[in-house]
Amino acid sequence: MNIRQLFYCVYDPENFHCVHFVILAAKVIFEKDYTPCFLGLTGPLQESIKTSRNTVHRNKHIKKPKDGCIVLMTYLDQSSHVGLFFQGRIFHLIERGPQRITVEQANSIFSRIRYYEPNLCVPELTKQE
Repeated sequence: MNIRQLFYCVYDPENFHCVHFVILAAKVIFEKDYTPCFLGLTGPLQESIKTSRNTVHRNKHIKKPKDGCIVLMTYLDQSSHVGLFFQGRIFHLIERGPQRITVEQANSIFSRIRYYEPNLCVPELTKQE
């Protein structure tokens, strides 16, 4: 596993945002495809369905973070952001590039942080999707 390549990812709200980064990071780090966890959320940010609602419905909420879990974060303006928990830090992509921050650092940036165990089973598509 070589995570160095992940630090060269470039944020693009249309083509490569935080959801895309989590999917790629999970493939590189854990050799797992997290795409089913984010169905309907890989389009441009302006067209994507609200991240928090879909992440809550698709994945199992856990109280404490563990390697490989999805980290759903809410900004003060109620917008959502997502990262991947890896080696005691939250690995995520922002406009300035990839970051690995501690939970303590995230607590000072986000108003709410939740952790989810990824559901890697492909769910049946609903009419909403």
